[in-house]
Amino acid sequence: MGSFPKADQIDDGGMNRIVPASEPGGLAPLRPTEAPNELWEWLRLLNRRKALIVGCGLVAVALMALIIAQATPMYKASARLLLDTRTFKVVSTEAALSGVDTMNLGAIQSELEVIQSEFLIGRVVDKLGLANNPDFNGTKPPGFIDSAFAPLRELWATGISTLLAPAPKPAPAAQPAARTGRANEESDPRRRAAIGAVASHLSVTLLGRTFVILVTVESPDGTMSARIANALAEAYLADQIDTKNEANRRATEWLEQRLAELRRNLQVAEEAVSSYRRDKGLAGSPEGAMSSQTLNDLNAKYVAARSKRIEREARLVALSRASLNPGEIANIAEVAGNTTLAALRVQDVEINRKMAELGAMLGDNHPRMIQARSELASIRARFLSETQRITLAVRAELDAAKAEEDELKELVDKAAVVSGTASQYEAELKQLEREAQSNRTLYESFLNRFKELREQQDIQRADARILAYAQPSGAPSSPNYKTGLLAAFVIGCLLGMAGAVAAEKLDRVFRSAAQVEEATGVGVLGMVPEVKGAASVRSNVVAHVLENTTSPAAEAIRAVFTAISLGSLDRPPRVIAITSSTPSEGKTTFVAALGGLLTKMNASRRVLIVDLDLRQARMSAALGLKDRGGTIDDYLMGLKTLEECTRRHDNSGVDYILARPNTPNAPEILESHAMKAALATFAERYDLVILDGPPVMAVSDARIISRLADYTVFIVQWAKTPREVVKTAIGALVAVTNHVGVVINRVNLAKHARYGYGDHGDYYSRYRGYYGAGADAPGPQARPNLKLAKR
Repeated sequence: MGSFPKADQIDDGGMNRIVPASEPGGLAPLRPTEAPNELWEWLRLLNRRKALIVGCGLVAVALMALIIAQATPMYKASARLLLDTRTFKVVSTEAALSGVDTMNLGAIQSELEVIQSEFLIGRVVDKLGLANNPDFNGTKPPGFIDSAFAPLRELWATGISTLLAPAPKPAPAAQPAARTGRANEESDPRRRAAIGAVASHLSVTLLGRTFVILVTVESPDGTMSARIANALAEAYLADQIDTKNEANRRATEWLEQRLAELRRNLQVAEEAVSSYRRDKGLAGSPEGAMSSQTLNDLNAKYVAARSKRIEREARLVALSRASLNPGEIANIAEVAGNTTLAALRVQDVEINRKMAELGAMLGDNHPRMIQARSELASIRARFLSETQRITLAVRAELDAAKAEEDELKELVDKAAVVSGTASQYEAELKQLEREAQSNRTLYESFLNRFKELREQQDIQRADARILAYAQPSGAPSSPNYKTGLLAAFVIGCLLGMAGAVAAEKLDRVFRSAAQVEEATGVGVLGMVPEVKGAASVRSNVVAHVLENTTSPAAEAIRAVFTAISLGSLDRPPRVIAITSSTPSEGKTTFVAALGGLLTKMNASRRVLIVDLDLRQARMSAALGLKDRGGTIDDYLMGLKTLEECTRRHDNSGVDYILARPNTPNAPEILESHAMKAALATFAERYDLVILDGPPVMAVSDARIISRLADYTVFIVQWAKTPREVVKTAIGALVAVTNHVGVVINRVNLAKHARYGYGDHGDYYSRYRGYYGAGADAPGPQARPNLKLAKR
């Protein structure tokens, strides 16, 4: 009603809220919010839902124990095979009969598939007679669990699996008769069932990073498991030897056919060589070789004569050029080696030197100069004459070389005609001989390989060996009781956790003050713990609170009034209305306890409780009264005076005015001027008037009463009232008044402590001993009530 004080002037020590001075209206202020700790929230959820989680785990353990009890014990046995990494060679036949390449991982995986093949398992089934064993041929009656789940498996097989399964693979090609066995064995359903049973309980793996193959078989009989594992290992080794023998046999047959064909080809080729020699007259005759040799010799002579002729031509050309340029004649071999020409050249040089000296001293017409020139001309004439003689000699040699070349060329042409025919015959003969030799080499190679295969037929060995035979196991391998029960418990707990999360998400009630404030926007004044035991009856609750004024419930009720008072210090509310959204949320009990407790703790404080729930009128039951006396409607209608209608509670000393159940025209009475005048009178005579109103959602009376009161307290029952109902009811109250606060009532402290919200309820549950012995058991007060001076 009045203005609110500043935020820095009002502080209730953390128990109640602070009302900012700038906040419009009188709604209870909201508490400051913090970012939630996700991990801590999850841990709290698991803690408060641990019963559900553990319960699901125990149920799963019980079901698993039932399944394990009905399951057939299975025994495992393992045989070990070692792939031989050594190369075993007797003769070089690896190309035709290659073994397992142990360095190739793909080859090793192929061997693992061979051991798990249907053919190899079929040989073991036939050897051990598993087709007649009920544990393998499918004739053993199913157990209780199998019978119970049979309809589900049939539904899966006929409907669901066909929708989820991928497209069927094409059927494999039929195996040869030598590998598959007899037709009647293939058509035997018991044999097929036994093969499938062994294959489904067979495991073939590599042992670590070694070449050791672990063959593990599981069956209801430990001895049979060992026998099957050992039989599979032996069948694998036998299959390797059989495969090699079969390959050897096929290779031998093929080589025999090939040898016969090569033998015929060789005979035909050799006969062709002999016939050609005979027909061409080359058999034992060296004529072809002589013709070729003669042709080669003539070609060599012809080449030499031609080279000689070219050399003579080059000399003749050089001499012709030198005759025109005497300075170059010295470079010609014939001139350089001629002593006469050499002497003439010396004389020529000497005269030239002499003429140079005379020319320097004498004139050109001097007799000595004329004589020197005459001598030089004579020497050069002799030099030219000697050069011409050499040129004629070279020309004669050139003519002889040309004649020799022409003669040899004619001989080469004649010899080439004769040698060409012989060479053609020889080439054709050599071609026939090469074909015959090739056929002979190929025949001899196949013949040697055939002999090697024939020799190796009796020395075949497998590419693996049995490293350790399987031994029967004394203890069952499955079901594994510890692992199965532990896994069931873990899975059950996980399902329980999922259920806990779903329950939390589907929880539509309020369990903390923060939830109420977040959903409604109205602050929470306090949280009142629930009173359990015999005191849970309505009248006993009020008596318990009045007798144990230091109990958590009493302290919580006082804290609510403190919060209301501190919210309006300038004008404390004189008329307080108490209401709720639905019946049975404890509002009437709260009104009786609040009024009685305030009066008992301060005898000088005058408090009046007015029951305005004109429909139910349950205040008399809350105060433990049998006689109602004068009611509020009697006073409003003037039938009785205020003194006649007002009574005092013996235990607490609070005054009260009761109501009559099912009072007619309740809304008209509450909206009347008489009601407003009565409240004004009550406010003048009493320090505090508490109005017990009806639920908001039931009738419209609560909104009328809230408009008449200075402050309205809205009661929400912890973990019961639906959130939507609370939000709707508070919305209706806020529409008529802006002085509203929420009280969460009947809080189960034990359950609330699991949530760890850190609000009033968490404090009451964690520090219950702080409130003394009265918090746990009712009893008389040891100390007398204090009388405080009236304000």
